[in-house]
Amino acid sequence: MYHGSHIIITAIILLSIASAGGILTRYFKIPYASMLVIIGLFVGIFHIFPSLKITPYLIYYVFLPVVIFEGAVGIKLRPLMSNVLPIGALSIFGTIISAIFTGVIFHFVLDFPLKQSLIFGAIITPTDPITILSMLKNGAMKHKNEKEDKKEIENREDIETLLAGESLFNDGISLVLFEVFLNLNLHKAANIFSDGMRFSLGSMHSSLYHLYNMFYYVFGIIQTSAVQFLYESIGGSILGIIIGYLVSLILSLATDFLTEIMISLLLAYASLIAAYYLHMSFIMAVIFSGITLANYGFKNKVTGRTLEVFPIVVEYITFIINSILFLIIGIEINLFKIFDIWFISLFIIALVLFSRFLGVYIISPLVNLIKNRFKIFSNGLTLNKRYKRFLVFGGLKGALPIAMALSLPLNMHLRNEIITYVFIAVLFSLTVQAISFDILMKNNDKNVI
Repeated sequence: MYHGSHIIITAIILLSIASAGGILTRYFKIPYASMLVIIGLFVGIFHIFPSLKITPYLIYYVFLPVVIFEGAVGIKLRPLMSNVLPIGALSIFGTIISAIFTGVIFHFVLDFPLKQSLIFGAIITPTDPITILSMLKNGAMKHKNEKEDKKEIENREDIETLLAGESLFNDGISLVLFEVFLNLNLHKAANIFSDGMRFSLGSMHSSLYHLYNMFYYVFGIIQTSAVQFLYESIGGSILGIIIGYLVSLILSLATDFLTEIMISLLLAYASLIAAYYLHMSFIMAVIFSGITLANYGFKNKVTGRTLEVFPIVVEYITFIINSILFLIIGIEINLFKIFDIWFISLFIIALVLFSRFLGVYIISPLVNLIKNRFKIFSNGLTLNKRYKRFLVFGGLKGALPIAMALSLPLNMHLRNEIITYVFIAVLFSLTVQAISFDILMKNNDKNVI
């Protein structure tokens, strides 16, 4: 444990290193997050901070609420409602497809137990809204002084909302899926299946009875999982809307902008606490409370000064959090351990990329079909090749997979292996993939963002 003075000194050193990284991005032309992770790798090699550790509680309860809240507050209602079909379909069904596909392939290729494989699939599926949002801001700033007509502005807002919204909701769905898989008892299903096969050599009646038990148990798993999934995701969304509305009413009682900003920031943690005690998805609660605040509270209940200052304050806080977070991620990753299992590392990277590709390219045609058939969805984006490419390359991994991996039960079988594999995927994503995505955006930003 650090003493108070050690914590302060460590924080100052980390922020100083992050500041140097921010300056270096100007010369190396790579994303800020990638630069910090790379610097963190070198810092970790020299063991400058041997006692510095990242914990799931730090990510879940300190870092993520503010980061997700900032992204949610930035989502505008018009483009969100126009693109609710692609955002919802990709973040729900695309996430489920990617997670299950990853888990099943992981199970057969690496001979991992099915439960651990599905858990790994859920852990590595969520995308990182931090890097996506920072890149979108840079793209938006480039176009800030350009003359755009109403149609061009709406098109750019739709694309930004699609990328940011899918990334945010993807996190919430993935965390719920992770908890569902973690609570499954697949060992019992395997026993029932084995018993059924064994009794099939005996009487026909016993064989049919055990086959019935197997399907009944599997159906029970699906039913229970679906109920838990719907309760946590939909319940968290409704809870976020309610808390966001109540806090918006409280804002109308405030008389100065500083108080309004403080209350607005506390909304993120109020949503977290309420969701925690109601066993709902805190990410969904934070997202919808932020959307409600931005599109109701900020339009009707706060002063003009708050509207000017709040985005700057929350962006600065998020910037500090991101800087420390990405540095610690780099410091925590053991490069030498990854090199020792380089073949498995290449397989994991390829599997994670392909599962994201599969989720996007399976869902996109269905989204376009529904959009063209039903007028209510006609104002949304058509997911063409360019947008699908952005969604695949933009499926960056970050803090949430690491938090989920580190929060696995200490006595869980193959826990350390899962953590190592998650760090491999995150390292590749925040370096090679993030840099590639940044290049893709720069080459297409005039036509896309």
